[in-house]
Amino acid sequence: MKPLQMNKLAGACATALLAGGIMLHASPVIAATAAGTQIKNLATVTYEDENGNTYSAQSNEAVITVKQVYAAELGVDTTKTAAAGQMVYSQHTLTNNGNGKDTYTLNVADITGDDLTADSIQLFIDSNGNGLADAGETMVAAGGTVTLTGGQSVALVMAVKVPATATAGNKLYAKLTATTSNGSVVDLTSSGGYDSANNTNHTLITVANDAVLNHTKSAVLDAANNQIAYTLTVTNTGNQVAQDVEIFDALPGQTSFVSASAAGLLTGNGDTLPVSQSLSEATAGADLNKDGDMVDILPGIYAKDAALAPGATISVTFRVAYDPLTFNNNSIPGSAGDIVKNTGFLKADQDGNAITPPVIVPSNPVQTVLPQLYGVVTDDTGDNAKSAPHNDGLDDNTLDDVQLVTTAPPGSAVWFSVDVTNNGTGRDTFELTTSGSSFPPGTVFTYWNASGTVQLVDTNSKGGVDTGMLESGDTARIVVKAQLPTNAANGGIVTLTATSATAPTTVSDTTTLQLQAISAAGVDLFDNTGSAGTSANEDALGTAPYNINHGTNPGTRQAMAATVGSTVKIPLYIDNGSGSSDSFQFSIGSSWNGTTVGGLPTGWSALFYKADASGNPTGSPLTSTALLPAGSLGNAATNQYVAVVTIPNDPAYALADYLADNNGDGTPDIMDANLDGDGDQPVFISITSANSGASDIMLDAIDVENLAQVELTPPGSNQIQPGGSVNYINTLENTGNTTETLELTSANSLSGESWGNTVKVDTNGDGIPDKTLAELQPGDVIKGVDVAGNVVNIPVTDADNDGNPEVTMNPGEKFDLTPTVFAPSSAAPGQTDVLTLYATNIGTGPSTSVEDVSIVILGQVRLDKQVAIDANCDGTPEGTFQANLTTEVAPTECAIWQIQSENQGDALAKNVIIRDKVPAYSTYEVNSLKYCLNLGCAPAAVTNEGEIVGSDIAFYVGTGSVPASQLGGDLQPGQQATVRFSTKVQ
Repeated sequence: MKPLQMNKLAGACATALLAGGIMLHASPVIAATAAGTQIKNLATVTYEDENGNTYSAQSNEAVITVKQVYAAELGVDTTKTAAAGQMVYSQHTLTNNGNGKDTYTLNVADITGDDLTADSIQLFIDSNGNGLADAGETMVAAGGTVTLTGGQSVALVMAVKVPATATAGNKLYAKLTATTSNGSVVDLTSSGGYDSANNTNHTLITVANDAVLNHTKSAVLDAANNQIAYTLTVTNTGNQVAQDVEIFDALPGQTSFVSASAAGLLTGNGDTLPVSQSLSEATAGADLNKDGDMVDILPGIYAKDAALAPGATISVTFRVAYDPLTFNNNSIPGSAGDIVKNTGFLKADQDGNAITPPVIVPSNPVQTVLPQLYGVVTDDTGDNAKSAPHNDGLDDNTLDDVQLVTTAPPGSAVWFSVDVTNNGTGRDTFELTTSGSSFPPGTVFTYWNASGTVQLVDTNSKGGVDTGMLESGDTARIVVKAQLPTNAANGGIVTLTATSATAPTTVSDTTTLQLQAISAAGVDLFDNTGSAGTSANEDALGTAPYNINHGTNPGTRQAMAATVGSTVKIPLYIDNGSGSSDSFQFSIGSSWNGTTVGGLPTGWSALFYKADASGNPTGSPLTSTALLPAGSLGNAATNQYVAVVTIPNDPAYALADYLADNNGDGTPDIMDANLDGDGDQPVFISITSANSGASDIMLDAIDVENLAQVELTPPGSNQIQPGGSVNYINTLENTGNTTETLELTSANSLSGESWGNTVKVDTNGDGIPDKTLAELQPGDVIKGVDVAGNVVNIPVTDADNDGNPEVTMNPGEKFDLTPTVFAPSSAAPGQTDVLTLYATNIGTGPSTSVEDVSIVILGQVRLDKQVAIDANCDGTPEGTFQANLTTEVAPTECAIWQIQSENQGDALAKNVIIRDKVPAYSTYEVNSLKYCLNLGCAPAAVTNEGEIVGSDIAFYVGTGSVPASQLGGDLQPGQQATVRFSTKVQ
């Protein structure tokens, strides 16, 4: 077994986009299965002939697409106390609880019917989540929009200015409205709050002459140390001294106290420095853990300021630790994506009157999303049952990461059982590959479920076979089958690798699969600091076309390399050339029209931080620098910052070759900063002084590395009769971020023995394959679809004039190929034909292939698989069954999977068993197994003909089946059996 392999994310922060491309910070939460996810499934049938020979066949692949559902919430109404003339801040969190992107329109208003009219009401994006509108944070104009992806949230702050003429007791109501064209935004206040309606949050401000305490809280995740730092800040914005200001903050569940500090508290003044102690909710006068009562005794932090003067501020900072391997506060295994929520409370005497009770003032709530750690372990099983047959993966004897099979006959399928464990802290899928094979030439490796009855597929469209989604800590046993050629003479070794499909860098583990020997042929009967100096803009950006200008000779440094889903740290060194100290606000974007920095592209995000001595980000995100000393240079530690740019995980938004308007003239531009031939992503970073207006702009570039990926799926397996034919469907897809040109060819392993085949494609868009590869000519087009499902024309060329068609595919495009295999009438029973389709890259990019395996039998059982939507999950399909369902299925809706098994041969098929597996992103619907026998029959609930064990489904079909003994029945030539089962989309 290998040690745990983990890569920590620097944070679990994401961004959303305001109209016009303004950046905002948001936090992801666990949501339903993402809209557009494809859920794929295929079935397998096994049967015997009358002599006891065993055969198997696969169905076609059936596919459903997850529908987008819309849901959102806005937080709760708040109450505030303020002095006349004070600016009051009220934080509200907008969350997209749906499974796809949605856009929300935001407005603020002064409510009539109260005592006052606010001097002003403004709305800001609270980038650092501290409940205040800080310098440089984005103000949202009336009717401004914010776009959030599924599961994202954004903190909003209303800034309400109380009139200076207000008197004690006056009340002022302010309203925040968030709307979407896709339904309501739920007001989490009980019964809809002040207006008993959704889409709104209200803030009630009461004017007082007493002490007014502004209580705010911020949280900073220290993922490297598995800690969270909380800072509580209390400011007296009123007119009187606040007496006995007590701070209570309960530690979040499953965390432990690390340290505490304070600013503004002195024990000599009678203050109490922050200490870790048990807190009584009854003493605090608050529900510290938000469980609906005030009777608990909880571990937490306590501090006290004996007297807080008007205009004075104190702060308390404490750190808590969590264990990412055991932390879990929701129903989903693992700590990844778990939200740690915390609110602080204070109790104080605001009026100096011993008779009136002290006031309880909560802070703004803060939430921290825990990042995902990634890990995978693959292991051999150590099984040594040596059951029959001897090539069933049960010859191993030791847990040594080598799965051993001692011997197997030529032409057999050798089974290797391997356990794949998700050793990370959240859900993950693992790509399965084999490499370094010394097996006999012609050996074909395939991947199956634990029982070897259902072939694994590509559940995440990453380009290869995978385990399907595994929860944190779950183990999936898989079977790797090595189909040996009939002339195999020697054993071999191959390496199985399981690689995380979601980790930003490679996280994988390997296990060796070894076949010691192949038995002799025969018969046997048993079983990159800045150039500091003059503090002048020595490298002005100038006019378009722009060159890199970042403190070195313009245009000399290559672009920063990045990969899909990674982060890039851009160091920032600032010379303050003014005669006074100054602070500068940051802006970042992908275009510059001479006056304004445009937004970053869709899916891209950036945050600014203070840099440490190594250039790494520290503390919480910033919107402006600290006050930099006059004449200070960038080589001073005080003047060093860093921008952290996050590249999207989706290759469609992280193209290797960028073409975009970077100067605002409406014409696309190419920036090739490193002269490697492809377009780089420009990154304009500006700093501006709000005091002097001094500004500068720097241009950098990011070169997203090629993620060239193409795939041909799924591999096919079926039977064929002598003189018969069989059809397969394979899909060629560009799953990377580069445009690829591929030459299409095929090869038949038995072409020299009168076997034949054709491979057809659809060129007119009617859904029917109409031209073979040999018939395609330069200038033709193949009809396919893009990543959004739109029909596209894929051009055909033949640059090398070899007669083989070439296709150029953009990222996200795919199309179907339909091979037909023809067997000669002389084909012998048991003969195996392998038709290989090749998509060979004419450049340096990746190629791909897929194999369709046809086995000759006298009798043959074929499977056809289709799926229909059952939105009500009542077992009744709404619409027709289709192989690729055109109706999208929403989370919590169901799909009915139907498999039809038909004996298309002229001999009896015995012991017929249909096997399937609950697909990824789905759960089985209880009591949904249905079955019927004969053509045109209507499936009814099974009595004992079907069973589900874990996620594996089996139907024992045909006449005379004995399900209790796991024996299938007989299918006569021409006879058909139909089975169904239902799953619910998560």
